[in-house]
Amino acid sequence: MSIRTKLFLTNSAVVILLLASLTFLMESHGRKSMLKKMMENTGYSLSQLTENVDKLLGSYEQLADFLYMEDLLQDRLMHQYDSFPDAHRDYFDHVLPLLTALRSSKDIASLKLYTDNASFHIGDVRPLSELPSLADEARCSRRSGAVSDKRWSVLADGDGELLLRLTQRLNHLYFDACQFAVIDTEADIVADLIRKENDKTNFVVYLPDGSIVLDNFRSGDPAAGDRGSAEGYWFYPELLSAEGDRVVYRDEQAYLLAHRTIDSRNSVRGIGVVSLVPLDELEAETKEIRSMAVILFLAALSVFVVANILISTGLTRRLTELSLRLRRTNMDNLQPIPRIKGNDEVSQLGHMFNGMVQRMQRLLREVYDSELGRKELELKTKESELYALQTQINPHYLFNTLNAIRGNLLENGDRANAEIVNLLARSFRNVLGKGGGLVTLAEELDIVETYLKIQSFRFSDRLNYRIEVPKPLHRVKVPKLALQTLVENAIIHGLEPKEDGTTIAIRSVINDQGELHVIVEDDGLGIPPERLQEVRSGLNDAGQSLAAKHIGLRNVHQRLKISLGEPYGILIESEVGRGTRLIMVLPLQDFV
Repeated sequence: MSIRTKLFLTNSAVVILLLASLTFLMESHGRKSMLKKMMENTGYSLSQLTENVDKLLGSYEQLADFLYMEDLLQDRLMHQYDSFPDAHRDYFDHVLPLLTALRSSKDIASLKLYTDNASFHIGDVRPLSELPSLADEARCSRRSGAVSDKRWSVLADGDGELLLRLTQRLNHLYFDACQFAVIDTEADIVADLIRKENDKTNFVVYLPDGSIVLDNFRSGDPAAGDRGSAEGYWFYPELLSAEGDRVVYRDEQAYLLAHRTIDSRNSVRGIGVVSLVPLDELEAETKEIRSMAVILFLAALSVFVVANILISTGLTRRLTELSLRLRRTNMDNLQPIPRIKGNDEVSQLGHMFNGMVQRMQRLLREVYDSELGRKELELKTKESELYALQTQINPHYLFNTLNAIRGNLLENGDRANAEIVNLLARSFRNVLGKGGGLVTLAEELDIVETYLKIQSFRFSDRLNYRIEVPKPLHRVKVPKLALQTLVENAIIHGLEPKEDGTTIAIRSVINDQGELHVIVEDDGLGIPPERLQEVRSGLNDAGQSLAAKHIGLRNVHQRLKISLGEPYGILIESEVGRGTRLIMVLPLQDFV
């Protein structure tokens, strides 16, 4: 027997054993996983349904608790009326409106009051003798004290439909009072809670005495039995034998049984909710998985046989091909070889060789690029040093020149123009002193005040200004020259076009959202509504072309949004003939 045949048979035996084992394990694991997932989903669904039933009953118990705490109602039920008109008046003036309001608040089939007070049997206030079970010794004894005594029960109405009844003893005002409130509602309100559940799932809800409140499988169901009591169901012994969700069997049919009991309050303690899910769907899905696994097994086996023959035949040929291609590669022809087809050691050797060649090529390129980068870095370093020297020389030259002009003016006695030159030098020093990022509001106000003093020399008595920003706010950060731009806009558009005097006010306000508003307002000519809308639109559209006289405002608005965030920026308010208000919205931060 040749080596090729031995290799083929050995590989075939290993693969068949492996595929058969995987098929079995996949089918077994798939069934267990689906059953576990189904149990988890059923448990979650039943727990949610149990909670919903508890909340639903609790909503009706709130009405009963309200009646239990209504002492005025209980006093009227116990009051001995001397005449029927007096009782009739109290009933229609006080009792009936209360009962009507309660009926409208919930889906209630009937709401009646029962009392042993013979002088107040009117309308929905009925004699206690009509329901003798309410007046037994245990329910009307003084030993009950002031504890709210409520119970749930099930009964059938005249048409045979189930009603869910809640009885509440009304003895909050008088401990020994033998009077009750009875709230009846259709049992179908519980069925509404499972409308969206799987229609193949049997849900049963029963009271502590075994009375059935809900059974969505009324006939021909796997839980067939006496619907009047939970003890008549075939799975009832299973509920008593053990706790937890589990699989049960009946007539060789498997069911997933889940059971929850409500114990949140005394009135609902012992109410049970049961779900019974047939596992036919699980069996069908398991068979489908088994069939798919067999098909995959046969397909994989067929592919393996063909691949094994091709691999055994072509292994030597591909090794020779790899050797020939490696011989053609040297340092003068350092290129990757063509890809060797396959997914074994032969193709891996070709892939590893190509990886080595690519790393060598990358290393040569990195050495070359590194040398070029080093030369370029040296050149940029020299340029940066020259630029730094130039930026140091230019402001120094400007300040020295301005100081020389100021000194010459002082020697000639021209103090007014000397003060203007001094303010101009101070303004340049403030503008060039720091970078173009954020500065404190105090520094920005210093720039603004210097600018306003210069403008005061220009406009003489036409310009009046005042700055009213509290000291604690001077530490707030603002973009440099932002406030100065707003003041410059007020000078150009508020002061220059107006022949008489103009007042510019700079003040601050903190709004209800904790934002700081720095306001620059003037009493100039104002902006027409159409032009005002155009300027506002231009502020928010960075790509829109505005007139040059408004580009400063847009730049400040965009800088505020970029440096401080989207909620912040410039707001414009104006009224023709009454002036313009520019509002710079800033974050207050932790500076006050």
